[in-house]
Amino acid sequence: MSKSRRKQVEIVDVTFRSPHQELNEAEKAYVRRKLNKLARFFHKIWTLELTYELARGQHHVSILVDADGQKFHYDDKAHEFRAAVDAVVQKMEHQLARYKEKLQKRGRKPREEVIETVLSETTETEAEPLPNPTIRRTVRVPLKPMSLEEALLQADLENAPVYMFHDSDTNRYCVLVQVEKGVYDLIEGLG
Repeated sequence: MSKSRRKQVEIVDVTFRSPHQELNEAEKAYVRRKLNKLARFFHKIWTLELTYELARGQHHVSILVDADGQKFHYDDKAHEFRAAVDAVVQKMEHQLARYKEKLQKRGRKPREEVIETVLSETTETEAEPLPNPTIRRTVRVPLKPMSLEEALLQADLENAPVYMFHDSDTNRYCVLVQVEKGVYDLIEGLG
């Protein structure tokens, strides 16, 4: 009896960059309408940036998308402005769809199983602390909201032994600790 509700996607404003000429309002409205198609791939799109240049009769359009902490980029040329925008958006949709497929093919355990595994392993063995612990270095990490699946994919791509992120589903700060290649422990902050 549970209905799955689709999360409301939040899109920030589009930034237009054009070094030689300004796009008119009709062109900007067309771009915004086309870029709204990208919203179906992510819970939050942080940045949508379009760069436009007309050179030698070719409309060169480039799109940069920062969504859920991942950056995607594509550019293309065409003889008409709208054709260039359409081509770039279509290619970007394909790129985002492939990224989402990779996330889904990972076949990760459900969140509850991962949490139970982490809790059972941490209670089994407790290491004795050193007599006078000290901080060797401080590392500051910008935490972008993302889902657990996206964080797992990003940690795997970066081959990071430790990966921190802000879980957008639970609104908690989390840490993934690599146990072996492709296997992570999840630590969730409470409070």
